Formats: sequence, structure tokens, C-alpha cells
Amino acid sequence: MSHTPVLLVVYDTGSLAPTRLAEAARQNDCRLVFVAADTDHAQEMIPTLEMVGSVVNTAGRTESDVLRELARLAPAGILTFSEFRIADTVRLAEALGLPYHRPADLAAITHKDQQRLRFAEAGVDTVRFRTVTSPDQADEAVAAVGLPAIVKPVIGASSRNTVAVTTEEECRAALAAVFDRSAGGPAETAVMLEELLVGRPEKDPWGDYIAVDCVARGDDVRPVFVTSKFGLAEPFRERGGYGGLSVVPEHEERRIRELACRAVRALNVHGIADVEIKLTPAGPRVIEVNGRLGAWVDDLAVRSGTSDPAGVAVRAALGLPYDTPDVKRDGPIAFHYLIVPPKGARRVRAIRDVGALRRLPRVRRVSVLAEPGADVDWRIGARGNVAAVLGTADSHEELAATVAAIENADWIDYDH
Repeated sequence: MSHTPVLLVVYDTGSLAPTRLAEAARQNDCRLVFVAADTDHAQEMIPTLEMVGSVVNTAGRTESDVLRELARLAPAGILTFSEFRIADTVRLAEALGLPYHRPADLAAITHKDQQRLRFAEAGVDTVRFRTVTSPDQADEAVAAVGLPAIVKPVIGASSRNTVAVTTEEECRAALAAVFDRSAGGPAETAVMLEELLVGRPEKDPWGDYIAVDCVARGDDVRPVFVTSKFGLAEPFRERGGYGGLSVVPEHEERRIRELACRAVRALNVHGIADVEIKLTPAGPRVIEVNGRLGAWVDDLAVRSGTSDPAGVAVRAALGLPYDTPDVKRDGPIAFHYLIVPPKGARRVRAIRDVGALRRLPRVRRVSVLAEPGADVDWRIGARGNVAAVLGTADSHEELAATVAAIENADWIDYDH
């Protein structure tokens, strides 16, 4: 009787739905065991996880107790799709003898300041930065980094508390705000003041940055999917992305893909990583690397007929061979467009006509993410989005027209 390999998935809020992961597991003949984090989200999802796999619940248990149960399963691989569970997955992988990011590389993978040091050491990219742990370090940081600059969390995701500053006064105010626990928004314990990478001018609605998800096994690092981006909402809030055919020319996309692979290799990532690249007048520059699959990447890749990121992630974790795509030259363009509230908005006053979005050509699905009366706050980044609009287009011209129609739709009101 053949043995079905066990794949451990350390589960929490993340970038891949359990049902999609279950599909990839079935296609690769492995059994899923979810290691559920002791968080509200993970605990609430346990009934769903049990529908597509087994669950080892960590709530109320020591890590050594959990490890004993996992070891009895003789797992063949481990991975996570949650930014918040990368460190847990590293510890479990080390204890179980499974390939994953190494403990020695964890800080560089999860801390943006340590990434900058590693990139400089490897000759990948050099950006001026200073780690700041208190508002009274503002002047010292500005002296080291210069202006304009960007304030962003050392550990974080989804553009939380990310803002550009152009004067010393703006920097002092921004740092005071991000460390202020009395202001009601998310407060930080450490941020970076970093040289602002100024993007090149792009026609609306295209963004001046791009993301490349890569798969890594030792020095073998390959692109899996390129997510082209829409222009940011003020101050640094993502509006989503599209793929696989990019508005970026093929020769430039190849250069971007190569830079992303170099960044992943410098961090010694094992498995999937998401790399954000700024498109500057002088060429592509690395913004940051996240040591897990990027948001919407699998959905965009599958709907555009480009690649199978979920399947690649599973096969990489199990040590199986995998295929990766070349630059896409044709085919449908899948998009995932995020509607964000204006920066000054404080509350959703009314949602009047979601149908105004659903009736638009090329729109296939609309997910409303806020309710009337809900507070909105630009400081929480992607968690403040009010809707996600998904669909496909046959050309970049069609996609640009669709984005314009989405933004012009009259369906929601805010209090300021």
C-alpha cells in the first residue's frame, strides 16, 4: 500500500484559501494537516479546515506538545501562506527536519531593515535607511537618510502606517503618529525611515511598481508569476494588480524577473516569496521581499492561464519537481482591483448601489468588504479597503477603461 505524503500548513490569515490549497494537494497526491494558530481567525476557520484536511490545534498547548503530535505524522513538507506565521513555521521546520527558510535567515526575511543589510552585502541593491524605535530619533534619522523619505514598519504588511515625508517637520509628525498608542490607530514599536525610491511617470491607471513571485530551492530561483500593479491611492495604499500580460515591455519584464530572483537568493528563501520592485527612471529597484505567496497571486495566475502558484508551492514544499512559465505574451488579463476610501474619510455613511459595479462590462465578481457605519482609516492599509472587484479584460485599453468606470461608479458615501 502506497504512503500518502503529509503536508503541514501552518494556518492563519494569509494569501491562499484553504479550498484552493486542498485542490492543489489533491492534484499532487498529498494529505493536508493544518496547524491552526491560536488566533481568532484560525480558530473560527477550524470547521472549514476540517472539511478539506486534518487539524492540529495549537490553542492552549505548548510548542513541544504540538511538535510531538506533528512528528508522529512523519510529515514530508511544511509551508505557510501567512505573513504572521513565518517565524512559527521556521521553528517547526527546524525541529522536524523539514526544508523551509533557515533560522539564520529568518530576521532578514521578516524584518525590512535586515533585508536592506542583506541586499547591500549581496550587491543586489543599496538604499539608505535608519531603524527608528522612538519619535525623538527623527532628526538623527533624517540626517542619516536624507529627504524625501518613507516611513514604514520594520515588520508589517499591507501598507500599514506607511507614509512619505518631504520635510523634517513632516518626519517628526509622522513618527510621532506611528508610535502614538493613544490615537486609536495601529501603533508601531519599530519603523524604518528609508530613502524614497521615486518611481517613473506612468499613465493612469498603471502603477510605478510591480511584484514577482518566485520559487526557490537552494540557488535554483525562478519566477512563477508577475503581478503588474495599479497606481497607489494616497498615501501608499495598494489598489490591486493584474496579470499575466503586463503593460511593461517584455525586455524590461525579463530584467525585473532577474532582479527579483537575485533578491530572493540573497535571503536564502526556501519555497515561495513575493518580491516588490519599484520602476524608477534609472531602472528597477527592490522595495521588499515577503517570504510567502503574495495576495491574489494564485487567483490572477490561474484566471489568466499563466501558471499554478498554489501547485508550485505544494510541490516545492514536498521536494517534487515543478514547472515555471516564461514571460506571457498574450491571452486574457485577469485583474483584482481594490476600492479604497479617500484619505480623509472616517466612516462609511451608506452603501447605495453595489449593482453599479456589478453591471460594468468585464467585471465578474464584486466583494463588498465594509458595512454602513463601519470606521475607515488609511493607517491600517489594505484592511481598510471597502470593496474588491474581479474580472478579465482582453487588452490593456479595456482594462484601463474598466478601472475608470469602477472609480466613477456612484455606489458608496463616506463621512469625513
